[in-house]
Amino acid sequence: MKNPRRLRLILPFAVVLALATITGVAHAVQQSDPTDASFLSPTSEEDDGAKLLADKLAELRVTVDVRTRSEGALDAVATGGATTLFVTTPELVHPVYLRRFAALPSQVRVVMVAPDRSVLNNARLDVVVRGPRWTAAAPRPGCAAEPATTAGPAAALRWQYEPVHQSQFSCYGGGLVELKPPGFGPTTLVGAADPFRNDRADEHGNRRLAFNLLARTPRVVWLDLHEREPTPTTSRSPLPGAPDRGGEDGRSGEDGSGDGTPGDEPPGAPGDTQGRDGDGDGGRDGESLADSPLARAFPPGMWAALALLALAMIALALASARRLGTPVAEPLPARVRAAETVRGLGGLYRRAGARDASLKTVQSAARNRLIEHFDLPGDTPIDELAARVAAYTAWPEDDIRHLLGGGVEDSDEELVRAATAAQELVRIVTELHNRQHRDEGNPT
Repeated sequence: MKNPRRLRLILPFAVVLALATITGVAHAVQQSDPTDASFLSPTSEEDDGAKLLADKLAELRVTVDVRTRSEGALDAVATGGATTLFVTTPELVHPVYLRRFAALPSQVRVVMVAPDRSVLNNARLDVVVRGPRWTAAAPRPGCAAEPATTAGPAAALRWQYEPVHQSQFSCYGGGLVELKPPGFGPTTLVGAADPFRNDRADEHGNRRLAFNLLARTPRVVWLDLHEREPTPTTSRSPLPGAPDRGGEDGRSGEDGSGDGTPGDEPPGAPGDTQGRDGDGDGGRDGESLADSPLARAFPPGMWAALALLALAMIALALASARRLGTPVAEPLPARVRAAETVRGLGGLYRRAGARDASLKTVQSAARNRLIEHFDLPGDTPIDELAARVAAYTAWPEDDIRHLLGGGVEDSDEELVRAATAAQELVRIVTELHNRQHRDEGNPT
């Protein structure tokens, strides 16, 4: 190992970084993908499916109407009567449909599973979002709402929701929130998919909570969507019983200009932030960094791991009393004898096991002496120097090249032999030179 000190410095951080990377990759692989056909599907028996919940609803005579497109789900709830619209993958729903879901009439309940910031912004719901957590937590309900109190602790807290305006109820530390905008049906936000999954049904009060949320009406329209929806090409008229949200020309808020764009809704509609603070950002300027694409591209655990690595590096540098960065040459505070410097430097080399560095120091000094002896340029390559010494001493050129630039085996004895041989070569060359000068000065 050419630089063991650098290895000792880098190795701990490399191990921590490798463990953090492996943990992050394993966690990402284990997370369910909403685009999988089994994810919260009422017909799937896979771990991330929801067939157990669908069967339980059917046993208690709750009608489950499965739809695979938002347009079909809206058609189903338009038939009238008390209905629960269960949206399992709101992140795949087109924003136009999200706004329609949030503006359904009062007899329709909407239950959304783990909606993120973009979903709630597109749905015009005034909610501050935090998360997601690494895994879903199962706190106590902490509220008096019947769906939560009869279920007890449940794994609903991965995303945390805080309504800007007053809500119907907020349970599980913000993991379960129900909104009731005036004139519209209630919208329930569940912060994790765990209560609805087959493999999580028997944990905590998950099964009971999921059933309580969906069985509040005799009919459930189950939106089983697993691919991102395209932009709708047709406009819709208001659903039966929906409040009139149109302007003076009588057009509905859904099509206003025929496209259901944000500008079609008047102040006071669900999630209207212009009427509240005038800047249209929902009063959440502090979340601009968290909403950035870079922050959302990686899980919060990765940023925490990077911060921990940085703190560990700083702590190690402080504990080792080393400055950050490469070493800087500084003048000595006092004059030191050359022998003490050599002895101290040798001790450092020996303690670090830097045999190569020690030998290269001796070889470099030997080459400098020989270059000066033969009056050669300072940048003379070792091959040329070896050829010159071989011609002068009649020694094999390869042996000389090895003495002046070869490596060393992993033992102190080999280091001593190599260093002694390099010094001996310099001594022999200088003695030959001195003998030749003496012979020239004393001709026979």
